[in-house]
Amino acid sequence: MSEFTEYFDESARIPVREDETVSGWSVGMVIFGICLTLPTLYTGAITAEQLGFIGTAKAVGLASLVLSIMSIPAAIVGAETRLSSYLIIEFVFGRRGSDFVNALLGLTLLGWFAVTAGFFGETLAIAFEEMFAVSPPTWLLTLISSVLILITTIFGFKAIDRLALFAVPLLILFLLYVSSLSLADSSWETVLSTEGSNPAYFSTAVSTVIGSLIVGVVLMPDLSRYARSVKDCVSASVLGNGVGNCFSMLMGVAPAIVTGLLDPMAYMIALGLVGSAFVILVFATWTTNSVNLYSTTLAVAIIKPKIPEWKLTVACGVIGTALAMIGITDYFIGFLEWLGVIVPPVASIYLTDYFVLKQKNYSLTLQDSLPDYDHAAIVAWVIGTAISAFTFVSEFSLSTIPTLDALVITAPIYLICRRLWPAKLQRSGVVN
Repeated sequence: MSEFTEYFDESARIPVREDETVSGWSVGMVIFGICLTLPTLYTGAITAEQLGFIGTAKAVGLASLVLSIMSIPAAIVGAETRLSSYLIIEFVFGRRGSDFVNALLGLTLLGWFAVTAGFFGETLAIAFEEMFAVSPPTWLLTLISSVLILITTIFGFKAIDRLALFAVPLLILFLLYVSSLSLADSSWETVLSTEGSNPAYFSTAVSTVIGSLIVGVVLMPDLSRYARSVKDCVSASVLGNGVGNCFSMLMGVAPAIVTGLLDPMAYMIALGLVGSAFVILVFATWTTNSVNLYSTTLAVAIIKPKIPEWKLTVACGVIGTALAMIGITDYFIGFLEWLGVIVPPVASIYLTDYFVLKQKNYSLTLQDSLPDYDHAAIVAWVIGTAISAFTFVSEFSLSTIPTLDALVITAPIYLICRRLWPAKLQRSGVVN
């Protein structure tokens, strides 16, 4: 959802003022909009193919609950410090050590741009064949659409960002209509009784759904720094990462089951929705992927501050488009699973630092005193990520949810590392 960029602006390196804060409802609706994307609908459809409607509802519901719970403390850190996630990470990992973490986040955001670009190209190919009876190569449509998104991001992003404020309620109503239309020739009883082909997919489904939003949870401070209170952090997390994610995933389930098609554009065409589906899906995906590219640029700009942002945008856009054209969407589920393993250790460390070690002083006057590398945080991040990856590959799990394992494993490792490498700069005391 393009409103995301209102929070990724030139003030990313300064605290949010009190007069700039908004309600939890406003922040939650931004996150809700971020969830309404082609990859999300596609994930819901894939899950339904494996688990059926009931199994999908349980998996998505559990994952959304976990995401809500995980995002609340991350949101609180942002609201109380009024700082972006990039600055928070800098305080915890050190001025130069944070570059490695931000590089990881930049790569994941770039991956999201590439995945969405790939789905966008496939959607356009289906639409062109149905509407104009022509079949341009998918790679060509992916290239053209990505170039247009790149141009939008550089020159006209603010305009399309504001226009997209109307997209969320419109897309919600449209998806509700699509679901109800899919039941015209079927029934809820039939949909509910449909069984998936692989019930054992449940744990993978939960991890996949969590992986689809885990980067947003880690970066939650970028949005929640605008929340007025802790109460607003809770409501934003529940509305966005809970209700928003659950709604977005499940809206792709009934149409996919009834039509037997996984691609959103394909099952909407099968339901007789061609022009309206094309316009709404293209617009929603366009704005969303502009956000992905903008966010990727910002992460890279933190590492390379001397390079003009438009050059970074072009470079990231070219790389992301190339990944999309060579078929990164074929690895979509694996991409989500790995995100759920390698990203959570970052959140585990800065949350443990804040809530357990009580390192809550994020005054910008301390920036010049920050060490280049915080060895405890960096070592804990490397070890936690390595162990999490190993347990995931070996299919060993403490909770059956790899993302939770990654969080739980990393926290005590960081506490041990902090004993071995005491903080060079104590930040206990006041917030900001």
